[in-house]
Amino acid sequence: MFINQLQQLSETREGFYYAFDVDADQCLCRVFWADAEARRNYSLYGEAVTFDPTYSTNRYNMIFSPFTGVDHHKKSVTFGASLMSRENDLNFNWIFEKFLDAMGGKEPHCFFTDQCPAMKIAVPAVFKTAAHRLCMWHIMQKVPEKVGPTVAKETDFVSRLNSVVWDCDLEPSDFEERWFGLISEFQMEDNGWLSYMFSIRQRWIPAYYRDIPLGCLLRTTQRSESENSFFKRFENPRGTLVEFWLRFQSAMDQQRYRQKSLDRDSDHSLPQTKTLLRLKIHASTVYTHSLFYDFQQQCVDSLHSCSAGDSSRDATTRFLDVEDSMFRKTYTVALNPTTWDASCSCKLFERKGYICKHIIWILSGKGVKKIPDKYLLSRWTKNTKKMPLYDVNGQLMDDFTASDVSKMHISSACSEFYSTLTLLKAQPAPKVTELIHLLTTFRQQLQPVSETMTKQQELEMLLGCRSSTELHILPPVESKNKGSGKRLTSKKQQCIAKVQKPKRFCNNCKQMAHHDKRNCPHSSSDHASSHQSADNASEISSPSDVL
Repeated sequence: MFINQLQQLSETREGFYYAFDVDADQCLCRVFWADAEARRNYSLYGEAVTFDPTYSTNRYNMIFSPFTGVDHHKKSVTFGASLMSRENDLNFNWIFEKFLDAMGGKEPHCFFTDQCPAMKIAVPAVFKTAAHRLCMWHIMQKVPEKVGPTVAKETDFVSRLNSVVWDCDLEPSDFEERWFGLISEFQMEDNGWLSYMFSIRQRWIPAYYRDIPLGCLLRTTQRSESENSFFKRFENPRGTLVEFWLRFQSAMDQQRYRQKSLDRDSDHSLPQTKTLLRLKIHASTVYTHSLFYDFQQQCVDSLHSCSAGDSSRDATTRFLDVEDSMFRKTYTVALNPTTWDASCSCKLFERKGYICKHIIWILSGKGVKKIPDKYLLSRWTKNTKKMPLYDVNGQLMDDFTASDVSKMHISSACSEFYSTLTLLKAQPAPKVTELIHLLTTFRQQLQPVSETMTKQQELEMLLGCRSSTELHILPPVESKNKGSGKRLTSKKQQCIAKVQKPKRFCNNCKQMAHHDKRNCPHSSSDHASSHQSADNASEISSPSDVL
């Protein structure tokens, strides 16, 4: 039924894409799907994609793995989703290939995952141009364990390392200088884990993808984990795949309703403004509210922290130094006075897609009233969702799906019915009786014969499709993945959990401890000693011993 539903959607909805595969026993082992809305969202917001598998979403323990990005409201948006039986490079390869196929072969600029060994193999095998980035948060969570409790708790090494690693404003040479200085200060040159993480620094340190367009839009897989948590509010770990699909659709409806609500707010209202800079006023009319508030903060900072430094020029470009008192640094803005093309050494536009306070300060001083079109990325504007939708072959898709057309027809029928009732007020009673008879007859024709339906028939009625006799696919074999079942914990984790567990009063040893009378460690020894004393007494009191 699950595959039947995907098949019917591909036939009735323009732009719906799906693919599945079976194992040697004809059991479903992997499936990927993306509807027209998801594919359009990817074409608009697919510069950075995060992929993080999650578990316990269905009775077969198939791993649910959505592709997630950031929309024009800075909210999470789903580009597609998949289910797989095993977390291995073969399945990841297949899913990544189907994802690219659905998106017309367009790769993201950055693709974020955790440090899964299987994905380390699969991502570069499929994505030829996308930069594979590792989740910084997961890496930094390991630091206290890798450097030891003494360094982690008794020094400021971890906090200072965080300030170096998370700083997007550093150039690679600046990062390396600060990293080596910190390692040398705390004598961590022999730490093998830190040495390894430095050797792969291009895959997780922001300083190395400052030049990638929107490369700092994401730095972790927290978007995916947040979306996984969102989806799990709708999932049932013991549900069938049909139930999983219905719940997934409910989750997507809620996500898209939230996006449309934000679209409506941005279209029909203006955000609150703090300054009267003309660039900011222009931004309030083109940017979504979420992005505008980030841009407005840059405008406010330009008024309070920027001042003029040295300047120079060549034949076409002026180089203006801007002193930034907030970061205590000097940034250089290269400006073409003819075209108003500008670039800043902080590279905020390259990293996040809107101009920085240093460029704002320069343009405002030159009397520029509008943000140059070159620096208005459509992905942040209010009109981005109003672009026409095309499939991978370049053909214009129909905005109305079959279900949308059905809803329109029902709405038209309701309007016609109430209009008829209005006209009946002036008609004699037989006309009303005639309408009631017509409606009753029509309802009886539509109403199915009352009979006990099987569970299969109930599902078919709920989904609106019938089981196909052409598809012979068996249900998935229940998988044993690392996320299914009870999680095994190490002795260290067990000790930590025991220490954190609140103490309670033991009636046997009369102490506050992590046990009670039933499992008190002193009770067995006391009981044994009492038995030993009794045995000794009986031996002494026996007649043979007295004689």
